[in-house]
Amino acid sequence: MSKKKFRQILLLIALGILIQYVVGSFAIIWGAIQTVFKVAMPFIIGFSIAFLINKPYVFLADKAFKNLENSKFAFFRKFRKPFSLFLAYVIIFGIIAFLIGIIIPQLITSFNKLAENFSSYADKFKQWLLETSEKWLHIQLKQDNDVFTMVNNLVKIITGEELQRYFTNLANTFGPNIFDTAMEFTASLYNVVMGIVISVYFLGCKEKLLFQTKKLTVAFLPDRMLPKVFEIAELTNKMFVRYIYGRIIDSMIIGMLCFVGMSLLQFDYALLISVVVGITNVIPMFGPFIGAIPSILILLIVNPLEALWFGLFVFTLQQIDGNIIGPKVMGNSIGISGFWIMVSVIIGGGLFSIVGMFLAVPMFAVFYVLFGNIVNLRLKEKNHLQQFGESPDSDIITDAEKPTINFNDIKLYKTLRDNVLHHSGKKSNDDEDDFN
Repeated sequence: MSKKKFRQILLLIALGILIQYVVGSFAIIWGAIQTVFKVAMPFIIGFSIAFLINKPYVFLADKAFKNLENSKFAFFRKFRKPFSLFLAYVIIFGIIAFLIGIIIPQLITSFNKLAENFSSYADKFKQWLLETSEKWLHIQLKQDNDVFTMVNNLVKIITGEELQRYFTNLANTFGPNIFDTAMEFTASLYNVVMGIVISVYFLGCKEKLLFQTKKLTVAFLPDRMLPKVFEIAELTNKMFVRYIYGRIIDSMIIGMLCFVGMSLLQFDYALLISVVVGITNVIPMFGPFIGAIPSILILLIVNPLEALWFGLFVFTLQQIDGNIIGPKVMGNSIGISGFWIMVSVIIGGGLFSIVGMFLAVPMFAVFYVLFGNIVNLRLKEKNHLQQFGESPDSDIITDAEKPTINFNDIKLYKTLRDNVLHHSGKKSNDDEDDFN
């Protein structure tokens, strides 16, 4: 037996033992992972807040107040970034507080009105359903019909009967453990407050943290891996920034358009339903359905004809979003087709619920671009790339333009690349960097 084959067998045996150990100790490993996430939660929240604040902060520091950098007074030069950071937090949290102050009271009023009148809406809907089915379908519905059962359950949820029972059960469950419940609430509040504080430190020390991270990366990773690591980092950052900001802006526009349209058409509960549609629109592909279906069910009981018109209105709004607003706001920044978006959303939602559905698309887009580069490189090495030509564009659902990043402008990347090629005896050729 050759040494190579012997090493392969040993590697397979070791891998099998490792898999068996992981499967047998899954509960312990999962508990350890949960502990790590629990300890790191303030940093996760802080990084998330810093990620959202970073774009307005950079705009203020590098564009709005850029002239202060060339000021004759040292105070103004030093004041530029702290003031930009402070103003970015004031703007973002001010907008959130403003929207909460305006929208939340009206949402509470709308929901209270819906809860008070929903029982009468349900009775009228049942009567209308009985008369319609008997007159047009010649069917006599019974009171224990599945449709009526669904309506009764919806009434319990909207009017608060189900909610009251839930809180009663919750009080009975957690009543004896009120101290533990208070501690959990305090821990959550602590995580949020510390997350805000940590986000300030993240942004305030951003340049230094990035510099230290690059030094650590270059110090401990092999030179041949560095270009790919920096490529993945740059691509991931650009994908997530464009996608997350694009989804948020797009959803805000859709929510406002939905409210304006429903108000002009004099639909009931315009604000309540528009907020639901706008929030759920953040989720790609399935978000519009997640928001529209419960809204249609509510309007169906309030006014069946209104529900029909609302369904047509939402369908039209989503077509406008998908073909006009979405491409204008997000552009072709993701670069994957509708099929792969659907696949990533389903898998992400199955593994990590709502958060997974939201973040799965940019994560998959990064993998898609990198794997596409590897495939094209392998085809190029085999001299088979030219025979495939351009990707077909005759499908009904077309792919978005694939995003590319020109890393030749990054001095550190070029230096590392040239060093790697120098040690390997190859010559640098900028034309060979792009495998797209």
